[in-house]
Amino acid sequence: MDQKQALIAKMLKLQHLFEKQQDEISKAIVVKIKQVVDRLAKKRIQGANIEPEVHPVSIFIRDQMWDHDYQLTDEQRDALFDMEEAAQEIAKKFFISFPGISGPL
Repeated sequence: MDQKQALIAKMLKLQHLFEKQQDEISKAIVVKIKQVVDRLAKKRIQGANIEPEVHPVSIFIRDQMWDHDYQLTDEQRDALFDMEEAAQEIAKKFFISFPGISGPL
């Protein structure tokens, strides 16, 4: 399994964890994750373009937590961190392979 497929698997795990809950915030998060997974599944999104697709999901989840005093379960939090780390690793690997290009800030 390549890194992109592993990232999609982590996103699907996170999606599944939110699907267990029936509140409106969880439903909105599921929709957001599904949209990104659909875009990532397309062959055109590769390398450095993957992390910018995933990052808005993290921001959206954190915004929902902040705006609505929404609490993640430990399992959701761990899955979110795993997803973010996988996306960052893909971006880091891409930037390291091109000398003279600095990585994401």
